Order: sequence, then structure tokens, then C-alpha cells
Amino acid sequence: MHDSGEGLAVIDPGYTGSFRAVLRFVSQHRLGAIDWVILTHHHIDHAGTAFALCQATGARLAVHRADACYLQPGRPRERMTLWGMADRLPLRLARFVVSCAGDARTLEDGETIAGMTVVHGPGHTPGSICLYSGSQSALFVGDVLNNERGLRTPPWTVNHSHRDALRAPLRLSELGFEQAYFGHGPAILEGADRCVRAFLTRRVPAPAPAG
Repeated sequence: MHDSGEGLAVIDPGYTGSFRAVLRFVSQHRLGAIDWVILTHHHIDHAGTAFALCQATGARLAVHRADACYLQPGRPRERMTLWGMADRLPLRLARFVVSCAGDARTLEDGETIAGMTVVHGPGHTPGSICLYSGSQSALFVGDVLNNERGLRTPPWTVNHSHRDALRAPLRLSELGFEQAYFGHGPAILEGADRCVRAFLTRRVPAPAPAG
């Protein structure tokens, strides 16, 4: 969740069916109406319940332009990664795990939404993004990095382009943020930008991808 005074945003609401848990959380904490459902990328563990949550609340959906086509009927065929297997499931099962969303706001690198700046870091998916809140000194990392066993990039088995995924975190090197929230693994609540830069210095330098 992110609330900057420019609208309450739910970021990556999760698997199909989990929208009810999101609604309970919002109600229990009296957060008010959800204005935006923002996806850091199209994978089902992040986006599976996005359309249902929008339908239940009237919130608008937002996703990077390069990932928007994956949320529509007739979506592009994914490469044969673990996530690409979803496209090869029987139709009845595929409907359960793959979102088909209606109209979405398509995002571009550098624009702002709900008080956050879009940072495009393609690789894990073509439209993978992070969301940077300067006012709250926080970064929502999506799957550009994970923190399950220390900071690392996603494994090649789940990346659209593993080469680009290895370069994507370099987009974060100039940002200042105290807190970082990951799609996988615990948040870092103090000195998160220093942790990310320390991780990057252990990597072989490579040019950052264009936004």
C-alpha cells in the first residue's frame, strides 16, 4: 500500500483470489477508498487478482506500457520460463491463473502516479518497474531485485531477458531511499539505498538499460 495524499494505491495485489484479503486489510486499517491498483509487472503472483480488485472497488489499473499486452486476451506467448508455462495450461486452468484486465493506464519511465515515480527496469519482464516515493523515502522494487536470501536478481528461469534483468538494478544506483519493499523477501527499513549500492558494487559494471 502507498498513500501520499495523491490517492491510495495498492501495489501488486497478488495471486488470483487474494483480492478479498486486500479488501479486509484496507477495511481493518480504515485506509479508505482504493484509487489505483499498480502493477510492477504482469506475472501472476503479482497481478493475478488485479482485475478482480479493480472490479470490486472501482480503482483504476496501471501497468507499464510494455507489459500491458500480457493482461489482455490473446496475450503474447511468453518464452519457456517457469512463467511461460502458464500459457501452455488447459484453458480452464489458464483462466484461473492469468489475468485478463480491462482498460489500464499505461505507464512510462519517469512519469508519476499516486505520488510515486516510475523507474523502468526491463528484464524480468519487458515492462518491469520500480516505484519511487521521494516524499516517503521508499522504493517499491517489484522483482527487479529480491531479498529472499540476501539481495539478488531473479533467476534466469523466471526472466524474459536474463541479460537485461542483470542490468536492471543499475537504474536504482542514483536514488536515495531509506526503505525498500520487495516482491519476494523482507523489506529493508533502514539504509536501503546503501544496501542496494553495496550489492551493485559487488557486480561487474554494465551500462544501465534505457527507460
